[in-house]
Amino acid sequence: MSEEAGRAAKVEAARVLREAGYKYLAAQLEHGSLSAVAPDEPFFLLCGRDRLAPTAIKAWIEAARMSNVPDHKLESAHETIEAIEGWPGDRHYPD
Repeated sequence: MSEEAGRAAKVEAARVLREAGYKYLAAQLEHGSLSAVAPDEPFFLLCGRDRLAPTAIKAWIEAARMSNVPDHKLESAHETIEAIEGWPGDRHYPD
């Protein structure tokens, strides 16, 4: 699959997700960190319901800061923590 075809597939998937109510996931796929994922690239996903997610993201931020990751990436991670902490759903430890 060409890079252009892969991008088109992500945009279409984002459209379907958005129509199904998955606005945040659609935005990440179309414009966020998932927009750059390769077709066969492994990734790790943390959800708002995971009580450990903010702690894991904070650890990533510290490691990223020591590795000179650009500030906009660190800010995005902080915004994700805020979004998770503000999410009204039930939280639990990973299954």
